Amino acid sequence: MEDRISAPHVARLIGIKTATLAKWRCMGKGPKGWIQVSPTHVTYPLSEVEQFLAERAAKTPTRV
Repeated sequence: MEDRISAPHVARLIGIKTATLAKWRCMGKGPKGWIQVSPTHVTYPLSEVEQFLAERAAKTPTRV
């Protein structure tokens, strides 16, 4: 079984508010594979979050 992490934890890792992450879910943005466990609890697959962060880092220009 794949490791899953909570939406608040994902938001902290990305550096956004949980409300922004919720908006992203509605817009089809952000990490994929989320599951709504209950009306107030959403989880994401850890592998998808790691992939999203890696892709985001690759797109971000580095400062010299």
